[in-house]
Amino acid sequence: MSYRLEKFASTMKQALGQILMTDSLNPDFKFVTISRITLSGDLKKADIFISSPLIALDEVLKQLQHSQGFIKRQLAKKMILRYMPELRFSKDLGFAFDQKIASMQNKKDYENTDR
Repeated sequence: MSYRLEKFASTMKQALGQILMTDSLNPDFKFVTISRITLSGDLKKADIFISSPLIALDEVLKQLQHSQGFIKRQLAKKMILRYMPELRFSKDLGFAFDQKIASMQNKKDYENTDR
């Protein structure tokens, strides 16, 4: 990704985090972490990868898709662009994989302790 796209993705990540934490009335959005954003070269599409250790992401993804219009309007207020990109939310599978490995390690450590 070019420097321009990386800078824009970083700014968008910060703005989206602020929208989910403070502007949204949905309490589940406060537990969502935006792990990364990838943008198309023409800035027309943004893939937003989310994770959360506390809540089920499938339901939150549905809520985010339902609130996409609100999120885009709030994002347009915070960022000046000619066209606001299409937002596509999806789960960050790397985070879930890391959690699974950590739980397996904890289980193995528990089984190996002397009692």
